[in-house]
Amino acid sequence: MVIGKGLVAGSFSSYADQQAFLVFASGVSNSKSSTDADFRREEDLLRQSIEQNPEKHLVYFSTTSVEDPDLLQAPYSQHKLQMEELIRTNVHTYTIFRLSNLAGKSDNPNTILNYFYQHISQGIPFRLWKRSERNIIDTEDVFRIADHMLQHKLAVNRTINIANTESYPVQYIVNSIEAFCGTKGKYTLEDRGGQVTIDTRDIAAVCKTLDIHFDPDYLQKILTKYYGS
Repeated sequence: MVIGKGLVAGSFSSYADQQAFLVFASGVSNSKSSTDADFRREEDLLRQSIEQNPEKHLVYFSTTSVEDPDLLQAPYSQHKLQMEELIRTNVHTYTIFRLSNLAGKSDNPNTILNYFYQHISQGIPFRLWKRSERNIIDTEDVFRIADHMLQHKLAVNRTINIANTESYPVQYIVNSIEAFCGTKGKYTLEDRGGQVTIDTRDIAAVCKTLDIHFDPDYLQKILTKYYGS
């Protein structure tokens, strides 16, 4: 059973008929401009889903932003921490996957790559925190890792980070997109931000088993895969 319609829900479509699992992928789509009403809507739906499916293994998607000093105090991160605690307190069998910035085929303008790509390719001015880093991972790799852990019972009642083993300086991300598009972005640098460190040891063995490698050209492969046309 899958609840949601976005990028993550789509990648878990094969779980729609798996009655043992409840994949809750109906989160807030814009982490930066969400309102209290958005958060309450997700919480209400999550509580309802838990009450109606007490026998299912709940799969919930949180965010690695809760480990980012720049973003920890943001309302979105605090909301996700509250939802994590709600699940740990009320659900018998669960898995919480904390995801980093997702790359995939999506019309959502708020994903990090869609935002930068659209602004650079269309010449829209934007601000860039020059000391910030972002961690980008292909949604298909997220599914492969999560699916393997769920099917092999490696993630029961655990909170696990699924992320790239490397975080990229935002300047590097922008430069890579500029090179890919063949155009210079119109941005203003701000002396803000900091490094992002995400513990990915829990997925290391799974990545090795699945032959998933976060090599130096991982970002370039993603750009070609999702923006090449």
